[in-house]
This record gives sequence, structure tokens and C-alpha cells, in this order.
Amino acid sequence: MSQILLFTNNPLNEQSFEERLRQLGHEVFTTKRLIDLCLLENTNHEFIRIFQQIILSETIANAEVKELVRALKAYSIPLFRKSDEQLEEAQLEEWEELGITDWIESCPSIEVLREKLSGDKVRNGEKIVYLPKSESKRPLTALSLSSGELKLFQILYEYQKQTVSRQELCLRMWNRDKTNSSMSQLSVMVKHLKNKLTDQGIKGPIIETCWGQGYRLDERVYEQVYIDSEGLKYGNE
Repeated sequence: MSQILLFTNNPLNEQSFEERLRQLGHEVFTTKRLIDLCLLENTNHEFIRIFQQIILSETIANAEVKELVRALKAYSIPLFRKSDEQLEEAQLEEWEELGITDWIESCPSIEVLREKLSGDKVRNGEKIVYLPKSESKRPLTALSLSSGELKLFQILYEYQKQTVSRQELCLRMWNRDKTNSSMSQLSVMVKHLKNKLTDQGIKGPIIETCWGQGYRLDERVYEQVYIDSEGLKYGNE
């Protein structure tokens, strides 16, 4: 299992949560002191790299979390925000854009916690595969994507750096209007598509979230990927 670094302003508040993590076999190091140290400029704490995941407690204010995320990005470790309330879609997208991998409830069930901390969110140093840098454009067919992800990519791609509204994406993807359900499904698919493209060596933010408007491909994507087959259009159509 993982070695987890838990940042908190009150270690006593984390006892129940720590116990759940240990029940799943994780090793947990809980710290308050490191918050201040990580926020100091020009500091480098290489030992942080021994951890596979970092959790930021709900006892830390949002403004401080944002500073911590900026400081911790350099370590390329999945960052989780713990919260004692259900987050709205806009909040989830804001945290995702900032660099938060996912959020975790303060009192999750063992099953939910297990799944949140499993799979592609775990960074295992012994299994890292360093992909070669892309020196030229790659055909879309060379990328490993699901049919839905291919369809989403091509819709965004055809708009040529313009923002595509969520309403338009929902209509094009599933032939239905924007609802809370389709918005959630779209947000998850965007996240998966970004993660898969990043894992396959595509550089940049890839998909940009335009607040209150929709999504668009980052201009660097067009320098790295081209659509090479009309037969792909639109993925599973």
C-alpha cells in the first residue's frame, strides 16, 4: 500500500481518519510543522518524494491549501483535499484546475476510501515509466483512448482553440441537454481524457476549463496531435 503524508492544523482531529487509512494497509505520517516549512520560499524538502500520496486536511483554510498546492506541485505526487461537506461541481473543477487530484470526505466508508486512493491515483516510484518526449505530431489513432474519449477529443479539436459550451458538448456527446447528471459525467470524462493524454506524453494543461463557458483544447495540443482518420469520427458513431 501507499506511504501517505497528511497535512493538518490539528493532528488530534485526524485520529479516526488515520485509523481508516491504516485499516487499508497504508502508512501515514501526520504533520502540522511541515505546512509552514513548505510555504517558505526557496525551500526543497526532497524527503517528501518518499510519499505516494498527500492529503490536505479540512482544518487547513482554502487560501493556505492553494499555496500548499503550488509549493507541492514540483514533487508530482497526487494531492487530495479532505472536506467535511459535499463539494459543488464548480468547486471540484476549481480544485482540479489548481492541481488537486481528488477530494475525500472527512468520514468516508472503508470502501469509498479504498477506491479513492487506488488505481491510477497512486504514484509508485518503482513503476514509473518515462515516456519519450514528443518531437513531432502524433496521430490520434496512436493514442489509447476509449470511444467516448475519442469523441470528446475530436469535438474539442474541431473547434480550433475556441471554447465549447457544456450544453453543446452534452448535445454532441449524448444527444441530451445539460443536466446535473450529464455535467458530472462530462466533468469525469474530461478529467480521464486529460489524465490519459498526460500519461501518453502529451504536454501542457491539454484541456482548459473556461469558467461559466465550457472547455477548450490548449493550443499546444494542436502542435502534438493530429486527427489522421475520417473513420474515427466520432469515436463510437
